[in-house]
Amino acid sequence: MKTLAMILAAGITVALAALPAQAETKLDVYYAWPEHEVIHKPIADRFMADHTDIKINFRAAAPSYDEAVQALIRQSMAGELPDVHYVGFNVLRPLVARGLVKPIDDLVAADHLAKKGYTEQVLSLATIDGHLYGLPFAMSTPVVYYNADLVKQAGGDPDKIPADWDSFVALAGKIGALGDGTSGMYYQLGSDDWTTQNLVRNFGGQMMNDKESDIAFDGPAGQAAVKLFKRFHTDGAQPAIDSRAARQLFTSGKLGFFFASAGSVSGFEGEIGDRFKLRTAKQPLGVEDATMPTGGMVAVVLTDDPAKRAAAWEYVKFATSPEGQSIVVPNTGYMPTNTLALDKDHLGAFYDKHPNWYTSVLQTPRARPWFSWPGDNGVQIGEVLRDEMTAIALGSKQPEAALADMASQVRALLPKTN
Repeated sequence: MKTLAMILAAGITVALAALPAQAETKLDVYYAWPEHEVIHKPIADRFMADHTDIKINFRAAAPSYDEAVQALIRQSMAGELPDVHYVGFNVLRPLVARGLVKPIDDLVAADHLAKKGYTEQVLSLATIDGHLYGLPFAMSTPVVYYNADLVKQAGGDPDKIPADWDSFVALAGKIGALGDGTSGMYYQLGSDDWTTQNLVRNFGGQMMNDKESDIAFDGPAGQAAVKLFKRFHTDGAQPAIDSRAARQLFTSGKLGFFFASAGSVSGFEGEIGDRFKLRTAKQPLGVEDATMPTGGMVAVVLTDDPAKRAAAWEYVKFATSPEGQSIVVPNTGYMPTNTLALDKDHLGAFYDKHPNWYTSVLQTPRARPWFSWPGDNGVQIGEVLRDEMTAIALGSKQPEAALADMASQVRALLPKTN
């Protein structure tokens, strides 16, 4: 009997060894911002632990959303597109126009997203002409980071940062007058048009008219926006330096206010430590119905291969689930794109202990899609707006002249059919 048992056991072992191994699906994933490895890698590791038949491979990260788009266009020409990409909200549209990103309506039909924490407002960030093209993965609004110690020294109340621009700029000017190399504020322009769009929207404006037949940012809202930006420098003691130098000035304790993405809060807290009391506040408003362009990214599926597409969909859903968002938020400061992530089992307790992270969530009702320019010149248009705003900061152009130049250059870059 013992010999028979050994023979049977050996036979079963041989039979099992002869069975084909479960096929492994490999996904190539591409994202912007190298520093975001701290969120992408742990999400992928946790996903692969639960999906042993799927392997996530990351390509080298792009330096920015805009540069990622240019790389994707080159990769498409060579037939080397990744399977999944995390694309900036503002550059989703040109990728859709080129046919590189396709609707995921068929994938969504099998999932009840509304019951899984995805609101219509959030999904609208990845919706174009009624079709959903991906799942929003991270979102943010511009928030005010401030040195509470300097605010107090300048006679301000750290618990009540001014909600109107006149009072805010006046307080920044007082901080700049403290001396000892201290500057009042810094409103950064970044590498695209996000913060320029933010100022226009702050005064109730929009970048183009509803029919997208012409620009609209050169109207009253745009005029108020560029004049305010000039006042940041003349009245608010904003230095004419680049954002990297301004960040160093802020983290060293020599700058009162710094406008940046909510996604910067983790980095700021780590750099500043206990050097001074860092706090965040909502943006001042130019008009009561002000809105804000939503920064961040959407996870899109690029592959057409059925097996890879199914695997990519599972990965994207996990990355945007409460579990995935519970990795994104504490490591960056981005707002969660899934409402279920706000419960006590995920981020609820975290926000109670980290109020600086919660400021952007309070601005969610004003969050709107980051306007994406029609045609193929969206990146160049963003550069035009940034460069003209820089001219205002440097004093080489007056606000009215810079706005007029923006308008003429952008019109020349828009499709002739618009």
